[in-house]
Amino acid sequence: MLSFNNTNDINKMMKYHRTRDMINLLLYFPEISSISDLVIINDYDDYLKNYDILKNHNGERNDTLITKPFMPSMETKGHDFDVEELFKKIKKIDKDSVLVLFNSREKPRKRYETDAALNIDIIVGSGIYIDIVGMGYDGREVSKGLDCHERYFIPWHSLRNININNYKEYRQYIITKEKYIKSRKNRINFLCSIGYSKDLAETAIPKEYNEMSVEIWYKIINKILKKLEKRQQEFINDNLNEFVINLNIEDNEIHAWQMYTNSRYKK
Repeated sequence: MLSFNNTNDINKMMKYHRTRDMINLLLYFPEISSISDLVIINDYDDYLKNYDILKNHNGERNDTLITKPFMPSMETKGHDFDVEELFKKIKKIDKDSVLVLFNSREKPRKRYETDAALNIDIIVGSGIYIDIVGMGYDGREVSKGLDCHERYFIPWHSLRNININNYKEYRQYIITKEKYIKSRKNRINFLCSIGYSKDLAETAIPKEYNEMSVEIWYKIINKILKKLEKRQQEFINDNLNEFVINLNIEDNEIHAWQMYTNSRYKK
């Protein structure tokens, strides 16, 4: 077992795709990270050996080495999963695959219990793209480029000027009613594919799209966007020229899950 709480393990953990994304968030934006700690488990025996430590971890992700292609996510309902069965599935796909277990700072949620989900793509010195999906969606659609309900672009030099009164000036796209119907159908099909009932999925996903609220925008602007310009040199020094923060909005609060660079799709 490797643990983020063990300083000597962190460099080893950074050799895995998804783990690196979560650790980056903890290192650079701990104040918005939903993850408080994480561990890597190599196999089911490793899990059993450390069971007393791991039994209360409430989240999981499958992962593999960054020297190998990015591993498809093995979807689950959330915190309800069978560790032994999951290991059997991922080891068939990749013998080097591991399971990342983590604790979140908030109560575990179902995949549809969100107000919105965002990808904030930060190109240091140039600008910020923000892709948004609405209620009942999580980071899956935006992080994989599968869907978008609203898109914004804020030039880097405008970061000091953006505020709650003018943010809509930076909007480039909002989904039409016709396209949202198709988007909703795809989301419902996905939720059903990972075990949720169709009735529940149809109830969870609104029939009409409502744009992201002013209250949420206020927090995005002040907790993330306003802090970026001041850290420009830090990002340049760390060779972070472009990176993405992936987050959900739950109960009008920011819950960030990962921070990744475009290299995750280029391996």
